[in-house]
Amino acid sequence: MSYKILLHRRVVKFLKRLDESTRSRVLDSLRELDKFPNVRLDIVKIAGEKNIYRIRIGDLRILMKVYDVEKIIVIVKIDRRKRSYRGLRHL
Repeated sequence: MSYKILLHRRVVKFLKRLDESTRSRVLDSLRELDKFPNVRLDIVKIAGEKNIYRIRIGDLRILMKVYDVEKIIVIVKIDRRKRSYRGLRHL
């Protein structure tokens, strides 16, 4: 069974501000996530966090919460690398 992908509203807002080629790369990566954990993306679990992972796409980081029992992935934040991990405890 595949995972359901949900986007936080701040993620949707950030995607609208991206240029078309970057947005396309991000959306292609998000589409591939429904096969989690068997995907060909640069995904790493965030140390010290229970169910938060990150995907690296160039200078961007996608932070996501994975709920295995419900088969849901919530994309909670997309941002540039230097700002992406700020406020991580509040996600």
